[in-house]
Amino acid sequence: MLRAGGDPARLRILELLLRGELQVSEIARLMDAEMSTTSQRLRVLLNENLVAKRRNGRDMFYRLADAHVETLVRNVLDHADPDVSIPS
Repeated sequence: MLRAGGDPARLRILELLLRGELQVSEIARLMDAEMSTTSQRLRVLLNENLVAKRRNGRDMFYRLADAHVETLVRNVLDHADPDVSIPS
């Protein structure tokens, strides 16, 4: 689960979903990514139960799976510091 959410692009999707449910095309637009790439990333998150989906006609909508995932994402983002480098 942490590996799935640890990828920067997938973490960004989780961050976007903190705002609420989004259509897959909206996620792709906000990420400036191809729909196919966005769908693949969402599939990984879905397989790890980090997101949930619902269909409305031809449109697919994604949201965070539950409150526990929301807390996890918020904690990761709160503790992330891009200016800190981890020594090797």
